[in-house]
This record gives sequence, structure tokens and C-alpha cells, in this order.
Amino acid sequence: MSQKKALIVDDSTVTRLMIRKIILDKFPNWEILEANSADNAKSVLVDHPNIDFFSLDQNMPGDISGLDLAEELRNKYKKTKIVLVTANIQDAIKNRALSIGIDFVEKPVSPEKILPHLD
Repeated sequence: MSQKKALIVDDSTVTRLMIRKIILDKFPNWEILEANSADNAKSVLVDHPNIDFFSLDQNMPGDISGLDLAEELRNKYKKTKIVLVTANIQDAIKNRALSIGIDFVEKPVSPEKILPHLD
């Protein structure tokens, strides 16, 4: 079986490190890629197109939100798990995530919130 890859997209270094640790504690062989914005994530995907799991923040620098990026990703990665991990808990955000077909996780991150989305 080939090695799985996760892309963590969040402008918070601390959040990226926490999600990285949660994933690697359970799946030490996964390759973890990181981006601090949606634009940076798109650049990462040029060199790493095969991703098995996306973790996206909603509010990041630049013109593209996590949900906007999720819509783009959903078109290309139809069966890949995409999770919006955000402190923005407005119903409109949750409902849009649901309509795109991605999961919603409220910050702060914890193993209990992230691990169910990896199995």
C-alpha cells in the first residue's frame, strides 16, 4: 500500500503543528504537507497532486477562504476526505460545508475531534 498524504492548510503554525502531531501519533508513516494559505496550498498541490486527507482553516490570508478552496478541491478530489477546521462556527459556515460535502470541526483541535475523520 502506498504512503498516505495529508495537506494541512492553516495560517496558524500552532494549529498546523497540532494537527500534524495528531495524525502522526496515529499514522506515523503518513507524509504531512503544510500550507499557510489557500494560494500556498494550490502551489503545494502542483508538486503533490495525490492527497488522501485535507484539513482546511476557514479564515486565512488572501482572497480565498477555506470553503472556497474546499469547493475547488471537491471538484478534483471527489472521494478525498476534506475537513474544515475553524473557530468560525456560524451556521452559514457549517451549512455551506455540509452543502459542499465536507466535514466541520470546531477549534480548538484535539485528537478526539480530528481522529474520527482519518479512519
